[in-house]
This record gives sequence, C-alpha cells and structure tokens, in this order.
Amino acid sequence: MSQIKVKVEFSGIARILTGRNEFAVDISDNISYEEIITELAKAFPKLIGHIINEDRRSLFPSNVISVNGKSILQPDDMKGSPSGGDTLILLSLLAGG
Repeated sequence: MSQIKVKVEFSGIARILTGRNEFAVDISDNISYEEIITELAKAFPKLIGHIINEDRRSLFPSNVISVNGKSILQPDDMKGSPSGGDTLILLSLLAGG
C-alpha cells in the first residue's frame, strides 16, 4: 500500500475550533473520505459535536467537503478516495459571506 499526501483546509467554525488554517496528512492511497473524517476527529477532537458527528465518520448536515474547490462531496461519495495532492476544504454551509 502506498502513501499519498492530502491537504485539508479549514474555514469558518472549523478554523476557529482547530486554531489552524490547514492540516496536511499522509494517508494510504485507498483511504475513504469517511476515514479521513475519522483521522480529523482524532487530530482535532474539538470538531466532534460541532462539525463531525459523534460517529466520527460523518459530518453534520450543515458541513461539506469540497475537493480542490471544484466539487462538493455528496453523502454517497464518502466511500470514495481522494487522489494524491488533493486539497479537501471543510466548509460550513451556515457560515455566510
């Protein structure tokens, strides 16, 4: 199994809760988006109950992940896997602008 690097950018409340703009993570090349959420829950437990559900595998409905700023992951997409070099942006739909 090979490793890939993925960057997660935080916006809105996720940025406030993590105290960071982004988080780079080395993951197995076949890890699912659900498993990335689990890794985020481990690294940033303050996200649980606000952004990440208690199951540590899914997001609250008001939060989504954008892949490279081009597409929004739908619930059915969460079993899929990112590609090396992808940027995942954790967005709150309630953040406004």
